[in-house]
Formats: sequence, C-alpha cells, structure tokens
Amino acid sequence: MTSSFTQKATIVASPLLILFAFALPLSTSAGSILAILLILTWVTSGNMVEKFGEILRNPVAIAVLVYIFLHILGLLWTEDIEWGLEILKKQWKLLLFPVFLTIARKEHTKYYMAAFIAAIFLKACKAYLVWLGIISLPPSSIFTTLGTTHVMYNPMLALACYILLQNLLFAESKTIDKALQVGLLVFLSCNMFITAGRTGQAAFFVLLAVALFQYFYKLSKGKLLVALLLLPLAITATYQFSTTFKNRVDLAITEIQEYKSQRITSVGLRVWFYKNTLHVIKENWPTGAGTGDYPVEYAKVNKIHSPALPNTDNPHNQYLLVLSQFGLAGLVSLISIFFCQFVMAVKQKDALTPLRQAFPIFFLLIMLAESYLMVYGTGFLFSLFSAFLYKKYS
Repeated sequence: MTSSFTQKATIVASPLLILFAFALPLSTSAGSILAILLILTWVTSGNMVEKFGEILRNPVAIAVLVYIFLHILGLLWTEDIEWGLEILKKQWKLLLFPVFLTIARKEHTKYYMAAFIAAIFLKACKAYLVWLGIISLPPSSIFTTLGTTHVMYNPMLALACYILLQNLLFAESKTIDKALQVGLLVFLSCNMFITAGRTGQAAFFVLLAVALFQYFYKLSKGKLLVALLLLPLAITATYQFSTTFKNRVDLAITEIQEYKSQRITSVGLRVWFYKNTLHVIKENWPTGAGTGDYPVEYAKVNKIHSPALPNTDNPHNQYLLVLSQFGLAGLVSLISIFFCQFVMAVKQKDALTPLRQAFPIFFLLIMLAESYLMVYGTGFLFSLFSAFLYKKYS
C-alpha cells in the first residue's frame, strides 16, 4: 500500500509542475496551492537520500542554499528579530528550487515552457481586451495587466518572448509550427508595449540583443554587427509608434530630473531609495545591518536626507538590499547563484543551452529595478526555470 502511494506521488509530481508553470502567471493563490502540493508529493514519493544527493551535487542549488543560510545567519546581528523572521519567511519561494530540481524531468521541459507561455498568452488576451475597452479597469488605474501587477507580468512576458524567439532561431520545427510561433511572438511583443512595465520592456530589448548575439555570433560577425546596430532603430521606432511606451519613458526622464523636489513619484522615489540605501550600506559596510534591520536603518537615513518622503522596507534593487543586509558577503552570495548558472550553461550543451545562457542575464538585469527574488511571482519563476534548466540530466 505504502509502495503504491509512493509510486503515485512520484508519477504525479512532474505533471503538477507543469500545472504550476501554467498557474504561475495567472494566480499567485493557485501557484501557492500547487507549490504546497508539490512539496507534499516530494516528501511522500520517498528516495530522500537520492534527492538530497542530487541537490548537494548541483552548484546552483548549493549557491541558493548558502544565500538562504546567510539570511538565517544575519539574524544573529539584527535587532528587529520579528522583521528578520518575516524576511526569512519570504525566502521559501527560493527553497522550492531544490524541491523542483529533483522533480523536473527532461522529457517534460517543453511542457513546462509551453504551459508558461500558454498562461502568458491568456494574460496578454486580457490586456488586449482592456486596451480595446471591452474590459473596464478600476478608476485611476493606468495598467492593462488586470489581475496581475505589471511588476511581475512584463518581465514574465519578456521571458516568454525570448523563449519563442530562441525556439524559432535554434529549434527544428515544421513550417506550420514556425508560422504559429511567429504569430504568437508578434502578438506577445505588441502586448509588451501597450502595457506599462518598464522593467519588462528593458528586459525585452536586452533579451532580443542576447538572442541576436547567440544566433549570429558563429554564423557571421558582420551580420551580428548589423543586427545589433539595427536594435537602437527598433527601440526608436517603438518609442515613436507606442504611445504607452513613449509616455512611460518620458515620465521616467521627467521624474529623474525632478527627484530633488522630493515629490512622490514612481522613479523619483526609487532614486531616493537607492541614494539613502547607499548611506545605509556605508554606515554598516562590514557585515550589513542584519536580516531584519534595513527598515530601521533606512528610516534613520531618510529622516536626514529626504524627510518629505515615506520610509521603505525594500529599496527596489536586489543588489542594494543584500548589501545593506549582509555587506559584501551578501553581494558575493547573490552573484554566485548566477555565476553557477553561467558555468552550467557552458558545460551543458543541448537544445536548452541558449535559454540557460539568457536566464541569468535576464535576472541580473531585472534585479536592478526590484528585489525580484523576494517578489512572489518572480521568486516562483526563478525556482521553476532554474530547476529544469540547471538540473544535471543523466
């Protein structure tokens, strides 16, 4: 009986991971429920010695566990233990990565990606319906990503566009499949610029540059140069033809120019978050302020340098956050996760290689604009994609 239950848990685990990939862009609640079910199947499917062996042999998993351990260690010199435990609790999304790592199956990788893209397609459809006025937004809302914040949606959309593009460039497909993928890529790319997520839009262009480099580098250096030179023209054309993109770029420039007025604006606040956090880092440079003391330390600095602005518990920059919490050790630990991903991308040569190379670039970029390993949806995204991309398949 026990053996039969264990076998069923093992069989159902990877299909549940496919469902998780589909739920991820659509609903954080559904994602959480499926994550709990995945943990339960992981525990009940047995073979724990084998699973822990696989985790401990994986460099990315080790780097992630060290990063989480640093959050535990940082409680030793934090004064606000309550907030420190809250920050530690937020790392559970990253702890899913070792679990997913042992669940992921090579033959299902295309289904994980297909489920994710299908969900993004449904979100894009809803955004188009808002844009066309068929679905109404709440009063004063400027975002067409109804039901999902643009902070999560647009980076996910950028990643989905890259997956489709690299599939078109590197994978062998039937003509009809390629035509469908081209249509879907155009559909999603246009959606990127009727929605308001600037971080995702920046990621879109960077990933486009990465894809062009990956494709043309070995093919022709001359064609690569031409392709990269055409990229600024594509950005300029998008700026001219997309009202939403143009308005968001212009607004960002204006808010940067006027940030010293200490008026509460999206970009202006971020500039002050960055400046004030640098003061926190300077005053706590050897070991950081600890896991839970960033809000307290920030409030002290904010009172001196920008008293008209609100305090924060997140500088909206992953690098500054870990530097303020743990000093240089925090930054080294964070960077080591993505360094290990790059190393594994070099060593493992298969159809997933382009995405393995692009994924750390994607995260290293978006973390400049938000603490994305702590954000709910993108924390899940990191664990899911890292699991099937950096698993050592036998």
